[in-house]
Order: sequence, then C-alpha cells, then structure tokens
Amino acid sequence: MKTSWVVFTLLLTITGLARAVPPENPEQVNAMIAELKSLHQQGVELHRDYDADDKAQLKACQAEHAGLGAQATELRNRAAKLPQLAYRVNLTMAANDAVGCVSCTSDGSDCDAIPAALKRVDRQMKAGTDAAGGD
Repeated sequence: MKTSWVVFTLLLTITGLARAVPPENPEQVNAMIAELKSLHQQGVELHRDYDADDKAQLKACQAEHAGLGAQATELRNRAAKLPQLAYRVNLTMAANDAVGCVSCTSDGSDCDAIPAALKRVDRQMKAGTDAAGGD
C-alpha cells in the first residue's frame, strides 16, 4: 500500500513538472478526450439502465455494449504510447477508469474518476498553450 502511494505521488510530481508542455499532436489528444467523454457518458447510462446483480439484465447489457470494453482498452493502449509523460499518465489513467466504467459487471464507481482526469488534461493543454505563447 505504501509503495502505491509513493508511486502515485511520484507520478503527480512528474505530471506537475511536465504540465506546461503543449502536446506534440493536439488533435490526437483532443480526439482521446472526446472518446473518453463518450465512453464516460455511455458508462454512466449503462449503470443507470442495468442492474449487474440481475443475471438477465447483465446478459442484456453485455450483448448491447459488447464493444465498449474493447474500445476503452484500445484507447488505454494508445494513451500509454503518447510521447509526453503528463498526457500519457493522465489519459492512460482516465482510459483505465473507462475500462471499468463501461463494464457491465462493475458497480460504475470507475466512472467518477474520469471527469477529474479530463480536467487535469484540459489544464495541461491550456498551460501548454500559454507557455508556447498562444492564447
């Protein structure tokens, strides 16, 4: 447990230091943000509409939303390959939460962390734009 907090603190420190760097490919980052927002919304709706404890509803949910988990996992893999650490960390964390968020078998609590991660990315992008001299 103590090790995970040390790693988490280190990641936050590194992310904060790299915060004012604009993304190499803003369109790619913006596309990931849009995809995360969509997955978040779909996950929230999924958990509102289905009861994971009801086997029939669980089966219906899995049939209707079969591709969401794969989409979120693929997004997480793409985010993990971003060249800049600050964006890579925050988008990978958000995409990892999206994997749980869109899972029919989860309780939906992973959905709660996605908006905060997206706000961090938005602040990074704004700080990077300001540091690059644009407004």
